[in-house]
Amino acid sequence: MSVRIPIRRLLAAIILLAVSGAVLAAPPDGNRNGNGNGNGNGGGGNGGGGKAATLSTVKSKDWDETHVRRVLRAFAYGGLTTDAQIENWAGMKPAQAIAQMLTFEVNNERLSPSEDQNSAYCGSLADLQALWSSDDPDNRMTWPDRYRYDTLGGNLQLSQTNLQRTWSKAVSTRGCNPFLHKMALFLTNYHASIHVRNTRAALIRDYYDDYVSALASGQDFIEVMTVGASHAAVARAYRHQDNSFRNGTFYGNEDFAREYLQLFFGVLGTTEDPDYYETVSIKNNALALTGMNLDKETDAYGSTSSGDWYVSPIVFTDHVDDTGRTIRNQSWHYQNELGAGSCVEILHADICGATADEKLQALGQVAGNHPESLDNIPVKLVGFFADDNLDAGKMDELRGSWVEADFDLLAFVQKYAVSTAFHHASTFKYLTAFDRNLIAQNAATLTNEENFAKPHYHAPYDRMRFQGVEVFEPIRNVFGHQTGVDAANNPYIFKNAYYQNAQQNFYHVTSQGTYTLADGGPSYLWQKDWGAVIPLDGDGQHGVAAVSDWLWNRFIGDGGKNFDLIAKAQVQSLLATGRDFGFEVDPDNRDPELFYSSADIGGDHAAAAARFAEHGAAVLDLSTVEGNERVGMAVNFITMTPYAFAMEGQ
Repeated sequence: MSVRIPIRRLLAAIILLAVSGAVLAAPPDGNRNGNGNGNGNGGGGNGGGGKAATLSTVKSKDWDETHVRRVLRAFAYGGLTTDAQIENWAGMKPAQAIAQMLTFEVNNERLSPSEDQNSAYCGSLADLQALWSSDDPDNRMTWPDRYRYDTLGGNLQLSQTNLQRTWSKAVSTRGCNPFLHKMALFLTNYHASIHVRNTRAALIRDYYDDYVSALASGQDFIEVMTVGASHAAVARAYRHQDNSFRNGTFYGNEDFAREYLQLFFGVLGTTEDPDYYETVSIKNNALALTGMNLDKETDAYGSTSSGDWYVSPIVFTDHVDDTGRTIRNQSWHYQNELGAGSCVEILHADICGATADEKLQALGQVAGNHPESLDNIPVKLVGFFADDNLDAGKMDELRGSWVEADFDLLAFVQKYAVSTAFHHASTFKYLTAFDRNLIAQNAATLTNEENFAKPHYHAPYDRMRFQGVEVFEPIRNVFGHQTGVDAANNPYIFKNAYYQNAQQNFYHVTSQGTYTLADGGPSYLWQKDWGAVIPLDGDGQHGVAAVSDWLWNRFIGDGGKNFDLIAKAQVQSLLATGRDFGFEVDPDNRDPELFYSSADIGGDHAAAAARFAEHGAAVLDLSTVEGNERVGMAVNFITMTPYAFAMEGQ
């Protein structure tokens, strides 16, 4: 069944949602008027007595389901949990709930309950690629698509497209922790960003996987960033793998020496003497980064291209690699003859070590504790996940709580996620194409069987690519990927998203299909069962009015705050009849601009009000294919409303 909604009429409805005042327009005024933790006026003062402002937690009496859903949307692409679990979290104290909701465990069974053996492979993209491209009995991927997840492409060389598909599939796989993978996306594509074209797919996969491992093992922020700074992928991307110090002369570039300070740790030099920052700290950091060449292994990853054979980790010794190349990472390091006594001055501290990795271990502590880093890192983190409208008061609280967390990244994020700063009317976040598509994907995909049985073009990879984002291909290279503000300011991203929903409605509407798990093997049928997750109403039925409210809250998560009569009329019409509301009111009027206002639906237009009441009272049969397809039509509409493109605070 296809959606019978005239394209221009749907666009008109969306536009009129905006002009009617329903759209999330400019971010609200950042003035918090003292509604916070009381640390100064508006949460931005020093609280008296010189004590630093810190985040305060939402009171238990105010904590509810809407708070829980807001956290899930911002930090975990909506999560893959159940309504019962959300209700359970809403009934807990905020600090207790967040300790369960957001973790860096590879598997978070409450946030993303396991359904099969996929959960055993969620700790790395390498493991997932190996599984999903194999004939392993644990592999539930539809057989015709398995090659699309292989490490190698059809030319027997590394495939970045297959890696990108794997990441987007992992985020919507039950058993894998979506919060962990969103944090790893932040680190590899935004904060310590590098581009796959400068590393090739295997090295950047290792870069991502090593961050996942570091987070899951409980390493703090400085330790995690040191993993990244000493990584083979970074040395390859910035080309300091060729940096050397020979016969008293430095050979190489200063690119990563600068970006290590500015991007990895947020030390921009604004509080430093410019001459000292450039001629001492950055130049000496370039010396510290000598001796970081990569090994190559013959036929690494099975690739036929020698350009793919670079491997991680870096071995910080003098040796001959598998291909016969002489690697001089120890003897070509700065003043290697001094051993542990080889020191350089960076940021007013002596940074010592016999090799580059030893110096990076020491430098991380200095850079992480620099005042600029302490100011900038928490703001950058929260700006990525949750708020494009940070004011001075909020930033003061973030900085105070970052110091309080003592580089415990998870503790800081958990504290913020239940804070009055996040759950506040001034909070406003534009969503990236990653966010919007993956939130919709996770809300619309009900089982792992569906996730793996659908063909590859029913997955968000192609949609996100069409809307300007591909993982590991940041649009600003080392300066990061598409932001929510980028997406909001680019009309082509909205146009492309609209086109996909209008022209490819099968994406959300399709409710069943066949798949096979082996070449020539038996065919299986997967079927979407919205009735298994949508609760019955007070009459023990799936009444259209109740179903429409439930769907809005599942996909938008605002407790119905923005589900106005215009949107509700369209959703209920699709659920009740499978047709556009305007057509239902006046089927003889073919004007694509036909529109009924909230006042019309509320009673000013008798026919519109009557149809609205009739649709709301209808009962949806979710035991049928048609009933499930109508839910898909409603989802298709909801995910193109303005509220699917941005997120509000309280």
